[in-house]
Amino acid sequence: MKFIFILYLAACTSVFAQSNMRAITLDEYAKVKALPLKSVEKHTYIREKGYVFDRPEGADGLFEFNLNDGIERKIYLYKISEGAAMNGIGTLAVFSGQGKQIKLYIPNQLAPKEVWNQYMSDLKVGNTMANGFAVCVAYMLSQLKTESAPDSTSTEEKDPNDFCFPAETFVNLADGSEKPISTILEGEMLSGIFQGKVTRIETHVGSFQLTRLLIKPHGQAWVSAKVRDGLIALEATATHPLLTLTGRKKISQLRVGDWVFVRDAVSGRFVTAEISVIQHAVRNVTHVYNLRTESGTYETESIIALDKN
Repeated sequence: MKFIFILYLAACTSVFAQSNMRAITLDEYAKVKALPLKSVEKHTYIREKGYVFDRPEGADGLFEFNLNDGIERKIYLYKISEGAAMNGIGTLAVFSGQGKQIKLYIPNQLAPKEVWNQYMSDLKVGNTMANGFAVCVAYMLSQLKTESAPDSTSTEEKDPNDFCFPAETFVNLADGSEKPISTILEGEMLSGIFQGKVTRIETHVGSFQLTRLLIKPHGQAWVSAKVRDGLIALEATATHPLLTLTGRKKISQLRVGDWVFVRDAVSGRFVTAEISVIQHAVRNVTHVYNLRTESGTYETESIIALDKN
C-alpha cells in the first residue's frame, strides 16, 4: 500500500504530461543521472547520449528561492525524452546554489519500485549536500501538476470548512514574532518559503475534529518553547496540506516516518523533521481558522503549511 501511495503522489506531482511514456530501469536511472549537463542556466534544450532534456521557458522551467537568508538558489526543470519516438522517461531537476549543483531524477508513474526507492534515497542524500536543497525541491514538487492524473488540490473546495487550525495555533510573522492564528489580521506579513501578506482570513464555527502530529526535528539542538521532550505538536483538521519531502500532502495522507519542514529556532533555517506520532480525533473545537496568503506558504508552530489552493 505504501508504494502504491507514493506512486500516486508522483503521478500527481509530475510536471509534464507526456503522451508517450515508458518505464526506466535502475541502471538507466543511474546513467541518466550521471550525464553531464553544462550551462543549464543558458540552455533550455540539451541533447546528450541519445536523450533530450527540454526545459520550458519561464516559471514552469525555473524555480527561484531566497529562503530569507540572502542566498540565491535555483532549480532548473527538464522533461527527459529518449529515442526516435521521444518516449518520456521522467523529469530532471537541477538544483543550483552556494556554488553547488545537484541533479535529481524524478521518475514517471511507470517506473518500478526499485527506481522509486532510489529516488527517495537521492532526495535524502541531497538534503545532506546543500543547505536548502530539500525544502526547495519539496516546494517545487508541491507546485507541479499533470494532465495524466488528478490534481491533488482538485477536491479541496468541496468542503471549505475542513482546512483549518484551532485558535491557539501560533503563526510566524516575517518580523520574527508570532501570534495565535485567531489574532492574525489581513495585510500582516508572514514568513514561509516566501514572505507574503495575508490576503484573507476564514473563520468557521461549528464542531471540528482535530488530528495531532508529534514531530521530531532531525539532529538539531533546538532552543524553542514549542519543543516538549524533543517533539513539536501541531493540531489541525485532517485535510489541511503541509509541505513534505515529496511535496504537498494533506494531514490525512501523512504517515509516521514522513518528513516535513520546520524552522530551526537557532539558525532560522528550514530543516527536515520526522513525524513520530499521529493521533486522530484528539479533540473537537468550536472555532477553526484558515489563512489565504500571497505566497501560498506560511508557518504554523514553525512547521511549513501550504494554502489549501
